Amino acid sequence: MFKTLITIVRGRTAQARDELEDGHTVLILEQKLREASAGHDRAKRALATMILRERNEKRALAGVTSRIGDLENRVTAAMNAGMDAFASEGADAIAELEREQSVREQTLERTALAARRLRLMIEKTDRRLVELRLGLTTARSMEAERGATRDLRGDFAGMAAIVEGEAVLKRALERTDTTEEFDILDQIDAELNGDDLVERMAANGLGTPLRSRGADVLARLKACTETGINATQPQTV
Repeated sequence: MFKTLITIVRGRTAQARDELEDGHTVLILEQKLREASAGHDRAKRALATMILRERNEKRALAGVTSRIGDLENRVTAAMNAGMDAFASEGADAIAELEREQSVREQTLERTALAARRLRLMIEKTDRRLVELRLGLTTARSMEAERGATRDLRGDFAGMAAIVEGEAVLKRALERTDTTEEFDILDQIDAELNGDDLVERMAANGLGTPLRSRGADVLARLKACTETGINATQPQTV
């Protein structure tokens, strides 16, 4: 149980860290880029110092080598002249110079190797810094786009309202007309019980009309006037 709790806490911490980084991506990248650039500049200064040391070692080594060559010529001349004391002293000096020469050669080799390694590291770092700067530019652009999107949330909400309104209007226009539906139902009922057939036959003069027409009323009133019968009284059949 305790291990599970620790795992949950670590997970929450990692999640909170990720959320914090996501919310401040540009700020974090700018700071990391400053730190990396500062370290890169220090490495370049170190390389410059190392290159200067390498050059100094080359000059010192060249000087030692030149002195050895000069002493060898002098010792040879002393030996040829029978000056053994000079020859012996010169030989001891040459031996000391040769030891110094060996040390300087080893130092120069180590310095040159370290300089080459540092130069390669600086070149790789420089390429990665370029990529990081490009990434920072992209992150800034993305953050600006997100900011513009946040500013336009109200406009997006308005667009959503328009879409919803259009959907409501479409449903209203597609809704069935109740009056027309009732007329169709009456027509269907008339067709089913035969009333429609009777109405159509009466309309074509077949049998007694089902409804009084204006012409029928005028004819009745005219007949009543001629016979002197009150047109308002019902007539006995």
